[in-house]
Amino acid sequence: MATPHSPRRGSIQFWPRVRAKRIYPNISFFKGDSLGVIAGYKVSMVQYSATETRSNVNKGKEIVEPGTILEIPPLYLISLVFYKKTAYGKRKITEYFNIKDLPKELKKDLKRKTKFKKEEYGKIPKEYDELRIKVATFPRKIKLKKTPEILEFGLSESLEKTKELLGKEISPENYFSEGEYIDVTSITKGKGTQGTVKRFGIKLRGHKAKKGRRRVGSVGSRSPGKIDWQVPMPGQMGFQQRTENNKVIMKISDNLDEINPKRGFKRYGNVNTKYILISGSVPGPKKRLVVLRKPKKARKMVPQIKEILK
Repeated sequence: MATPHSPRRGSIQFWPRVRAKRIYPNISFFKGDSLGVIAGYKVSMVQYSATETRSNVNKGKEIVEPGTILEIPPLYLISLVFYKKTAYGKRKITEYFNIKDLPKELKKDLKRKTKFKKEEYGKIPKEYDELRIKVATFPRKIKLKKTPEILEFGLSESLEKTKELLGKEISPENYFSEGEYIDVTSITKGKGTQGTVKRFGIKLRGHKAKKGRRRVGSVGSRSPGKIDWQVPMPGQMGFQQRTENNKVIMKISDNLDEINPKRGFKRYGNVNTKYILISGSVPGPKKRLVVLRKPKKARKMVPQIKEILK
């Protein structure tokens, strides 16, 4: 009988599988005419009914699909970051930090977290190639016991308009709209050190297998004595930055009665400010910060939402 062949069971698409450096993601790709990124905390998954507008079997019919609710915390612009192109890539020149107009509670948290102890720090250079902004979340206002997360975003507005926004709250409705495609980035659930069966999905060996049933059959040849990087090995699983493309913003609203259950969401509580409903699932556990940005390759045609099912 011929030896059976089958495709690899475990994926090596994401490599190296190491822990993320921090609990919220770092965004390096920006796209759009204005602010291309916003952030929110994951609340829970729900179901919503919508009218299918895409060209498939259910076109024109009412469908029920899963979605994820994100609570949008107040986002405040705290500093301007200036970059210049060099032979080794973009390098940060300086940073202009101004928190005079921020709420008192947010000021205290930022002074503890940042190295800038003054309310205004730095200078605006005369020459630079790229301008980015730093935004701080205000989780206390939505009754979450978290320290503010500081995120660096791209912004294609002029320096004068950007400087006017310093210390002011940024509203997501001004930059994102319902029915728009977005890319979602977050840190996945951490599962610690796991074996090869759970981490890569390799097949269990026979019950008489030598040196264990849940181990790899062979890690490589005897000569040369080297283990290839593609060989499944135990190690860190989860708590890694992942991006999912082309999610749809189904709804942006501050009408909390239509989504909050009587007893609140399990392991979260009630939504207290604006929320965004996104189609499908989002990586990460509840209360974790999720970053939404303009998509690299946007699609067209989205279903029209009717009702959120509690």
